This record gives sequence, C-alpha cells and structure tokens, in this order.
Amino acid sequence: MAPISVKTGYIPAGIKINPGLSGNYPEAAKYQGISYCDAIRRATAGQGQALLVGPDSVTTCLWCPQVFGFKPVDHRFDLKVEYSLPENTQSILVAPLQDYAVGNPPDVVVIRAAPRQIRKIYDFLGPANFNMEMAGKMDRSALEIFNGGGRQGDKARVLAVSRILSRLNQFPEWRAFTKSVFKHQWTTYVFDLILDRFLANMSMCRNSTVIPHLTGKANMSFFCTGAVAWGLNKPQHITCGIPFPLIENIEFIVDGA
Repeated sequence: MAPISVKTGYIPAGIKINPGLSGNYPEAAKYQGISYCDAIRRATAGQGQALLVGPDSVTTCLWCPQVFGFKPVDHRFDLKVEYSLPENTQSILVAPLQDYAVGNPPDVVVIRAAPRQIRKIYDFLGPANFNMEMAGKMDRSALEIFNGGGRQGDKARVLAVSRILSRLNQFPEWRAFTKSVFKHQWTTYVFDLILDRFLANMSMCRNSTVIPHLTGKANMSFFCTGAVAWGLNKPQHITCGIPFPLIENIEFIVDGA
C-alpha cells in the first residue's frame, strides 16, 4: 500500500495510556491545568513538549477524569461518558508523535486538521477501520460528513456554533465564564443540556482518545465546548483519533492551515 501525506494544523499528538517506567517514553512534565484539551494544545504548540496527565492534573473539566478512569463515572449527572478507561488508570502521556522511540510507540495518535485532510485518511484506511456504528451520532462522531448520512442543517449548526465560540474566546470575560461553569457539576450538567444539540461531547478525551483505544478503530469528531474554549482549536478543523498500528503508511505534514 503506497503511503499518503496528510496536512495537519498542529503537531500530531501521541497518547500513551499508563506509560510506566520513565526512560521508555518521552521525558514528561506533570500537567496541571484546565482540561485534557488544553494539555494537547500545550503538548503540540511550537516545538511541542511531553506532558503527563494524572488524577489530580485537571482543575476544571469534569468529563476527562471520568473518561480516563481517574474517578468513578457519576451517572447522576448524565454526563454521557459511555466509553471510559478502567478505573484506577494511573496516567496519560501526551507528547509530540515524533518524540516517541521506534520500539515504544503511543497507543493512539490524535490529529486536528481540515475535513478534506481527514477525508484522505478515511479513504485510505477504509470504513472497516472506522467506528461506522457511530455515524450519525454527532455528539461522538463526524463520520456522516463522509458517508452521506446525517442532516446538512445539523452539520452547519455545529460548525456555526464552533465559529461563535472561537470568536468569544477573544474576550477574557468569556474565558472566565467557561472556567467557572465547568468547575461545578450542576452548572456543567445544565450547560451541557443547552449545547448538546449544537456541539460534540468530550471530543478530545472520549471521542479521539478513549474510543479509538478501546475499539482499535479510528474515530473523527467535531469539537466540544472545551476543545474550542480551552484547546483553542480552529473551528474549520475537526479532530481524529487513530490507533497507532493504523498510521504505518500515513505521513503527517504540519502546515498550520
């Protein structure tokens, strides 16, 4: 199979679940911050840096500690976790893909790119290597972009709301508001109900990391509120998580577009 080249907006992130002893993987600083989306942003900005996300790393987002098994899933608040790593997961290593040694690859590769670039991956790997059963479920998958399903109005609404949130990020008051809202379970729950019909849910943690890791298949997703507000992702991009064995013949080229 001939290799393909895919242009990405940022350095691809290699994700390793429970990386174990230091020395086997990139030397990492402990992450302390608002969310997993933010950890990926920091790890892939500039030249990139390795970060270790643990049970006490995330200060604001209530979803990723549950998705990653750092805390028990709290179904009272209907946070729609559904897919999660085993409880008592110790840590998640987030590092630039190129920093991993040949004999110690990551479990999942997360990229953010324009839909036309993700389309190359979809066509190259084929539907059998994607979670096709999630097509049409816009909270966890953007597959309907490529398989002809889904309602065009829904897709347009998701992209429009992402653009609005991206513009709001320019205002410190908005950034402070989002941090305040998502620190508390009840306000997170209510805010989630409002945005659930407009955006994806847990786009970087569940959709792009946990689902590919658990299923062994790639998944693509629109961005959630946190990925736009804290991950500072571009609204014209989508995210895609790919199990490492599937990227063997894919070359990633960072062009910032």
